[in-house]
Amino acid sequence: MKIIILHGLYMHGLAMQPLSHKLRSLGYQTKVITYNTLAIEKNRVFEKIDQALSLDTTNVLVGHSLGGLIIKAYLDTRKPSQQMISHVITIGTPIKGASIVQRIQELGIDAILGNSPEHGLKMHHDKWEFTQKLGCIAGTLPVGARALLMMDRSILSDGTVTVEETMIEGMTDHIQTPSSHTSLIYNSFVPKQIDHFIQSGCFDCS
Repeated sequence: MKIIILHGLYMHGLAMQPLSHKLRSLGYQTKVITYNTLAIEKNRVFEKIDQALSLDTTNVLVGHSLGGLIIKAYLDTRKPSQQMISHVITIGTPIKGASIVQRIQELGIDAILGNSPEHGLKMHHDKWEFTQKLGCIAGTLPVGARALLMMDRSILSDGTVTVEETMIEGMTDHIQTPSSHTSLIYNSFVPKQIDHFIQSGCFDCS
């Protein structure tokens, strides 16, 4: 089985290499895709995913933050079969958009986001209707810009994205871990949960 990994906003594929190595140690083939998160060329990113897909085995798509939204847009455009792509796992992805992005726009500093809001980061209503099983992982350690920009420390979040924003109607499973938005991709919990979700169709809550 092959796992294709997409990073989040302001990141590069190098940031996902530790996660990639952990998944390789669990027996998976992996491919990390790099793209410009501030000047997203959707078709170019989709072509990279197309080229990364294995024709010899089933594929899984894993996305951190914005990467999960790119994956959702890819499925909506390409409509791959479940035989080609069986599972999707999002890590700290605001699957229906992020309220912090709306706040940044209200403050008039949205130039720092580039064109990323046009690719799913704006708040929107949606549900998961794809054939692929969706597992969503959320962080609950509120270390990040959210506390400064939003002043809503009572809302459970990873410091950037709220736990509620990582959920969507139609998802297969959801799990939380005490990590911040960025540290989610570096802990040992996430790769183990990705493996469990692929193998059993649910996360390990034991």
